[in-house]
Amino acid sequence: MKKFLIACFFIASSSIWGQVISPEDDGLVPKGDIHYSNTRVVPYPFLRQDDMMWATRHWERIQVQEKLNHPLYYPVAPLPDRKSMFDVLKDAILVEGSIVEVFRDDLFELPLSNQEIAGIIFRVDSITDPDDPSILLAVDSIELKAPNVVAWELKSDWYFDKQRGEMKNRIIGISPVVKDPSTSEIYNIFWIWFPDARQALSTNIAYNPDNNARRLTFDQILQMRYFNSTVFKEDNVYDRTIDDYKQNRPLEQLLESKRIRETLRNYEHDLWQF
Repeated sequence: MKKFLIACFFIASSSIWGQVISPEDDGLVPKGDIHYSNTRVVPYPFLRQDDMMWATRHWERIQVQEKLNHPLYYPVAPLPDRKSMFDVLKDAILVEGSIVEVFRDDLFELPLSNQEIAGIIFRVDSITDPDDPSILLAVDSIELKAPNVVAWELKSDWYFDKQRGEMKNRIIGISPVVKDPSTSEIYNIFWIWFPDARQALSTNIAYNPDNNARRLTFDQILQMRYFNSTVFKEDNVYDRTIDDYKQNRPLEQLLESKRIRETLRNYEHDLWQF
């Protein structure tokens, strides 16, 4: 009996160590056994219009240089197991075709075709002779890549669900803000209808700085708000941004953004009695 137990121990030990000696696995667990619990789109909870007793709309900007937002920016070049959110969305639009609801602005009224999107991301600049414009001196191919992304902008609705008794957020649109490599101009290249992008975001993982054994998908990061952002516009009668009425005053713009967030928190807090 003792010999049988010793033999079983060595067999179990060899099977365990067999998982880490294969260079193809590159880790403690074989790649075939790696499973991420959220590799599909988790549907939104059902919401009746009568249960939405209050709502407001925010536009937020996520600066990718902030440390908390690095999982949305890195890696700048695709790795075997993950790639940046910009590359995920770009491939989903141009290669996989899983995202079709792409628009020029956040009103979602002017759709863009794949040819138009490709013309925005890939373009050719020509340099001509200043003395004779008909003479072509050079042709420069320019492609917008992940390192050119400086921020992400979100358009989302905050609402209070009286049936569940909680304040919830639902993202409507997402847009990459890039710095043009040739002109250094900063602008939004397009807006994506967020529900159409959830499939691509839910099937691609990002780096989790807190636990490398439990990666997060981009959809989880955005839905659970694992990022830091500033509000640059709140729905208002004038349809103006914070910069419109606090021009060239960055500190006051930041304080106004915090005031808007505090108003949101106070509204939910004041609904309860303690």
